[in-house]
Amino acid sequence: MLATQFISVILVDIFFLVLISYTCGGVSSGMANLLIVPVASGSLLFRSRLSTFFAAVGSILAIYSEVYLYLIIDEGIVYFVQAGLLGLSLFAVSWSLQYLGGKIRQNELFAQQQAKNIQSLQEMNDQIIKRMHAGIVVVNHEGIVLNINDSAKRFLANSDKPQQEAAQIPETLFRQLQAWQHDNLLKTYQFQVHRTDPELQATFAYLTSGKDSNILIFLEDYTVLTSKAQQLKLISLGRLTASIAHEVRNPLGAISHASQLLGESNTIIKSDKRLLEIIDTHAMRVNHIIENILNLSRNKNEHPDIINLCQWVQQFIIKFSNSQAKAVSIDFDGEANNIQIRFNQSQLEQLLTNLSENGLRYSRKSTGKGHLNISVRLNPVNKNIIMDIIDDGEGIAEEHLLQMFEPFFTTETSGTGLGLFICKEICESNQAQLSYLRVDGNKSCFRINFPASEKFIV
Repeated sequence: MLATQFISVILVDIFFLVLISYTCGGVSSGMANLLIVPVASGSLLFRSRLSTFFAAVGSILAIYSEVYLYLIIDEGIVYFVQAGLLGLSLFAVSWSLQYLGGKIRQNELFAQQQAKNIQSLQEMNDQIIKRMHAGIVVVNHEGIVLNINDSAKRFLANSDKPQQEAAQIPETLFRQLQAWQHDNLLKTYQFQVHRTDPELQATFAYLTSGKDSNILIFLEDYTVLTSKAQQLKLISLGRLTASIAHEVRNPLGAISHASQLLGESNTIIKSDKRLLEIIDTHAMRVNHIIENILNLSRNKNEHPDIINLCQWVQQFIIKFSNSQAKAVSIDFDGEANNIQIRFNQSQLEQLLTNLSENGLRYSRKSTGKGHLNISVRLNPVNKNIIMDIIDDGEGIAEEHLLQMFEPFFTTETSGTGLGLFICKEICESNQAQLSYLRVDGNKSCFRINFPASEKFIV
């Protein structure tokens, strides 16, 4: 419809210009030269056939007007040659501009295709950045957020501030940014936005060359990095234990067997029997250490399961309570029944069993009763799942907090020092985080921070 209007306008222009030329005395007046303008416009706007048609119409009308003038004016000067030259000029202009217009249209199509490709690439980049598990933040030198992807929003979410005030990066990250600005070779350390949040690792880079540019911050969930390192550690641990288990167990079995034979002897005195009991106790302890390490290393290749956490914990409490020799009381508090996590089920049972037995032991020491409280809730900010195992014990002394998760560290004479170490190893291998804290009433609490199932990195 629009093309038809343009064609009509050009043809009307040609007709009126020829009419004006005729009234002014024909081609000799010079007004006919104005026909070049509509013919040139038509050649630029339309393809070859139509643009040649405009030149032909202009040439024919110009020559016809000269013929008509010759017939009606006596002794008039004939300007047929000039009319013919004008027609040739119109065709020359038409063909020249057809070629130029074709080039322009090709360049326009190429530019449009390039624009589409760039837009498609931009959309793809936006989707990739948006769906990346790594957080990406662009900030200025004052730490004001200029651009941020969804993962970084989740990592840096702060429920204590209104959403409109969240333009500044957290103070812990800003301090690292300032230190990096003074020394670009400085190694960053892990940090937490909140105590219940996962540990993060930040790396910095200038967005463009020069220190005056904005700064690009990459945020990675440190639990994912430690999970991968943990898998390598467990593989090495499995190879090590497999190679030494036979060598250790053979002499350990011989020692235990010799101790039992000595204990059955009639000539053994009472003081020596006490020494034999010590040998048996420590032989069993060494065997228990080997069993724990072997069990941990055997789990290295097990895949995570999708678990409805609240239902699973309720079933675990019933099963665990029935397996205890002494009466226990375990309270459960769950916010919702549709909370799902990805975790190896046998490892989760081992983890919760270790923490529950540990909590019951300290509760009995402090109150004489075996009581625990297990709660499961959803963090509304980062959508992680939090499980608390709270006991009534006196808790862990301040001087032991830094060592509590180290292997073979224990404050119990009968302990192996591997319980909490194994619990932390299990959590890290499943991308969860185990921490210790005090809660209301100064009670002792072990907190497990699970990533939501959709945030689990396979």
